[in-house]
Amino acid sequence: MTARYSLVAAVVGIASAIAHLTWSLTGPPAFVRIESVVGPVWLGAIPAGLAALGYFFLQAPRKSTRTLAVCATSLGCAALAAYCLLLWPHLAQLVTVPFGEPISGRELGATVLEAIGTASALGMATAVVPVARGLRHACLECGRNHAAPDNGEAWRRGRVGAYFALTCFVIRMIPAVREWIAGRGLGGPPGFLVFVLLMVAAGTVLPLALIQRWGQYWPRWLGPVAGRPVPRRLLLIPGWTMSIGLCLYFGIGGLTAVLLGKTGGALEILAYTGWGAGLAIACTSYAHRTRPTCSAQLIDRP
Repeated sequence: MTARYSLVAAVVGIASAIAHLTWSLTGPPAFVRIESVVGPVWLGAIPAGLAALGYFFLQAPRKSTRTLAVCATSLGCAALAAYCLLLWPHLAQLVTVPFGEPISGRELGATVLEAIGTASALGMATAVVPVARGLRHACLECGRNHAAPDNGEAWRRGRVGAYFALTCFVIRMIPAVREWIAGRGLGGPPGFLVFVLLMVAAGTVLPLALIQRWGQYWPRWLGPVAGRPVPRRLLLIPGWTMSIGLCLYFGIGGLTAVLLGKTGGALEILAYTGWGAGLAIACTSYAHRTRPTCSAQLIDRP
């Protein structure tokens, strides 16, 4: 059975597709014009419509139809998230507003519209997961193959991904550190310093926490909570948020701009993309290693 809120996401996706088609005919508001860097306004209707169309066939009786529906919904959700890739820099800008960074009403409206599109894509994507698991005969509860032993491969992949993300972060920071040493300083409003500190934490502490013991159990010096499990979402939410944002904005938008000759800094863009990809691998490993025992396994035990 699909997640309950995925139906709401599909309805929102249909409404978004209709709105973008209407705006393309009547003229878009100012905030819609800066919603995306990918093509004209009507282009936003295609991924939302494709994802919603596939969603309503996920429970079809024929396996071939469900397979096509999974492909269509997955492709549409991925394309819709890519269309809304400016959400991530806009959210970063929004975080710095309390520290003096200005934001216009047009930018705020675009952020809300991008957030709606991204939430719709994520909501419909949750409906794909159980259907895809059923098609590959995996456990519907956890997605695992209980007959296959866990040989520690996930742990090794996580270490590779985490250290790769850390390396890419260092590569990206080398030019910035050179500028700071040259005496230019951080520059910008006070909120920019907060942004830099958060970025450093996401490039060093976060990938290391995903592969170290202190990322699974609180360390001894924390007193009352020492030795207790770290809540999985405490690391997975920022990890996946950073990974998706970096891969979409720099991996799709940035590299496309480089290939089209619209921007430079290919090394920095590649470093950002590698950082996001490494975090994705590390998050996948962490989620695999820390997920609770499947309820289906508990029921099957004598």
